[in-house]
Amino acid sequence: MKKRTLTVLSVLVLIALLVAPAAAQESIDGLIPGQPIEFRQTIPINLVFVGYDPASIDQDALLAQLPPTYKPIVRYPPFYYGLPGRDLGLRYDFRYRVQFAGVEFEDSFFSYLQQNGAPGDPTSVQLDYNNQTHNVLEVTGPVLYVDAPSTERWLLNRAGSLLGIDTRRSYTIFFINWQGRDDFRFHVYTKTDEPDPDTGYNFGELRATRKLIAWGGSHGRTWFYDLSAGPEANSSNWNVDDADVDGDGLADYRLPPIWEYVTGGYRDPTQLSADLGKVTRFVGINLLFTTSPLYDPLVTTPGLAGRKIAHLEMFQDDPAANGLDWIRPNYILNQLSQFQPYYDWRVRLEDNQPIDPGAQRAFRIFTNLLNESDCWNAFGTTFAELFCYFDANRSAYLPADDPVNYVIPVFAFNATDANMGNLFGLLGYADDNWVDGTQSFVFAFDSPTVRDLGYGFSDTIVREVGRHLGLPSPHEGYDSELGLDYGPAGDTYFAWSGDESDTVMQYLALSHRFGQFDQDNLYRWETAGYLNWANGLLDDILFHPDVYSVRQYLFGAASQGVLALHHFWSWQYLESAQHAYQAYVLLATAAQQLGIPTPSAAAQRLAVLPARHTPGQVDLIRFPDN
Repeated sequence: MKKRTLTVLSVLVLIALLVAPAAAQESIDGLIPGQPIEFRQTIPINLVFVGYDPASIDQDALLAQLPPTYKPIVRYPPFYYGLPGRDLGLRYDFRYRVQFAGVEFEDSFFSYLQQNGAPGDPTSVQLDYNNQTHNVLEVTGPVLYVDAPSTERWLLNRAGSLLGIDTRRSYTIFFINWQGRDDFRFHVYTKTDEPDPDTGYNFGELRATRKLIAWGGSHGRTWFYDLSAGPEANSSNWNVDDADVDGDGLADYRLPPIWEYVTGGYRDPTQLSADLGKVTRFVGINLLFTTSPLYDPLVTTPGLAGRKIAHLEMFQDDPAANGLDWIRPNYILNQLSQFQPYYDWRVRLEDNQPIDPGAQRAFRIFTNLLNESDCWNAFGTTFAELFCYFDANRSAYLPADDPVNYVIPVFAFNATDANMGNLFGLLGYADDNWVDGTQSFVFAFDSPTVRDLGYGFSDTIVREVGRHLGLPSPHEGYDSELGLDYGPAGDTYFAWSGDESDTVMQYLALSHRFGQFDQDNLYRWETAGYLNWANGLLDDILFHPDVYSVRQYLFGAASQGVLALHHFWSWQYLESAQHAYQAYVLLATAAQQLGIPTPSAAAQRLAVLPARHTPGQVDLIRFPDN
């Protein structure tokens, strides 16, 4: 016993010495044996007003809308099942700074918009606004079409030198108002540099519904929101006549164009400050900057020396078209590998030509073209049919794999329009296991008319795999202070504005990559998760009688923990996740050699149990008529 105690103390001293430099930065140790850590980080939020008269902004009303903290949770288990998700070990404390840009900055910025905007006719959405009964003015041409990512970059590049903002270690929202100046021009923002990877269709260039009033995340930790742009389709702020714009029976809260904040307009001018506070909280903070994962990202952790594999099964249910013409496995692999470069990613594709009878029957039941009882009955909805069929027949479609690999099963259906039944317009979804909210399968759908509208398989699959990894859509999220899980409907309809950001997770099909906000959030989740897993393993390892036999792994893990924390506090989140993962891998290797089980967030395969829900985030075609 005495010898064992000395062994433990020796290793503890070494760990403490190695971790101490990083701990001093935020008074937190990275590797504390057996002790879960809450990584608490201060997040500065800069709110910069460009073109707003300071007298028009009530800072107290604005700040009253904002939360002091945010604690992310795994959203799916509590929302759909009432079960607690794994504690992510993160907490953010916000520090707000309100700033008015000043005349020099404003003159330069609006001159930039004038010089770089391409003149054109008003959009069809702007004309729809003109046709409203209660609009306060008419949008007239020529309208300027301004590139959104370039505008974001202009603001980002000047925020430091002209406004004194540390854009690398903070998040910034630029609230823009051009209206009221002598040089004002009606304008919209565009993103036209990423056509669909399969069809080549350029949504940003060809669709009026993709003209924007906001954008961010392409070049850094900034997002701008311009109520003097548009009106636009995405947030439905062109409609100033109807209370309920989505037909769900609820009045939909929308922020109208800035000129509608007048006496007799759509919104009383005294509400402007609170409205911008709502956008800051329910869009900027909750959906973009510090969001909560849909699923637990650590569920997808491979075993030691294992890979992450997206296994694609193509089901050919259209004899007149080949689904393989509309999918690019190498493109999918590139997107996933760039997003999580610390894993060894693989993408496999198997073709089922034609679709086999079992999968076809399940698909017909799912799309409500075949009215038959099956495994879905236990769940009370045919939407469960694809999950329960492939869950029961998993081995028939997924090849035997090395158990150390984490396999994401992706089932893609190349269908006719008719075979989509009443689910035409559904592009895909990342399903859970219908038992406890753990992620299960990914489904993707395509058909001739859907392709004519511009959609292939690849972008949908990247987005749904992103959901499987934990990323939510940027219009659905969680407010930790209110305990509110919400989407773009009713009082938070304006949450659609979150889609105006650089992420493949949005529904506008303007971006096909995982942007800055996706990266920040996922890397923070994984940094905290892997360091806490490492802490749990370290406790077991240190009290093992053969601990000295794995001391080299302990030394390496401690070093990786120090580096992870250094990068975490420096806002270098990719590097922090990489080092945290390596710290966990080294300790998991040591644990394996000692016969100690390693942690896992994945639920055990459970028998199918009755539950009644449908997935909360399904990927639908937005604005199919435009």
